[in-house]
Amino acid sequence: MKEVLALIEKRKQEFAQLPLFQFLQNKSIDPRKRLAWAPCVTPIAMSFEDLLKYDFRKEPTDDPIQELINKHTEEEDNHWMWFLEDLEKLGFDYLMKFSDSMRFYWGEETYKTRQVCHQIALHTFRSEPIVVLAAMEAIEATANVAFALTAQVAQELQQITKQKYRFFGQYHVGVESAHTVLTNDAKQFLESIQLTQEQRAKAFEVVEKVFEVFTEATNEMRTYAEKHSLVQTLRTS
Repeated sequence: MKEVLALIEKRKQEFAQLPLFQFLQNKSIDPRKRLAWAPCVTPIAMSFEDLLKYDFRKEPTDDPIQELINKHTEEEDNHWMWFLEDLEKLGFDYLMKFSDSMRFYWGEETYKTRQVCHQIALHTFRSEPIVVLAAMEAIEATANVAFALTAQVAQELQQITKQKYRFFGQYHVGVESAHTVLTNDAKQFLESIQLTQEQRAKAFEVVEKVFEVFTEATNEMRTYAEKHSLVQTLRTS
């Protein structure tokens, strides 16, 4: 498993160089503009719990790897609520009527993002727990990159609006850093797992797929951010 974790770390460093993340770090740009792509996250944020609950979680189990997966999926419950909360605070509730939002979420501007959970489910379908765990570790790596940077932007925004942002802000980073899979015992357990050649190949494949779909979605969000102006209806109370 050490080789799989090393691949994840390598891809994580490459992922961190994507244009959207450079954009987020540019403090010459209004923080509202830097989070203008937030609605594009909807297909992932609203589907992610289903992916974890109905595809990754398998109960009951006596497999220690599956138990670790199950525990992690439970720790991810309800993050979508924080996302909706932040969308409201960012003012997106006032920008379009419901039918227009459906056209947007199922339109061309969010096509790649809609594919993320679908493709991950497809590539982990009926896979061994160790392959699913590799996918989860890769997903966590992409989240760590993104939320570490959105938290900085959210902090700037908080100075303007006096609002706290749980999904895009430091609160989410804190919750992510407390996951069971990040404890020393869990890390040692992961590193001690010996994979067969077939398991290693499948784990490598799913890790590459996770970074591929998240890279495509992230680039899609960057394109959206370039095309759309500041959120003028930002809530300040």
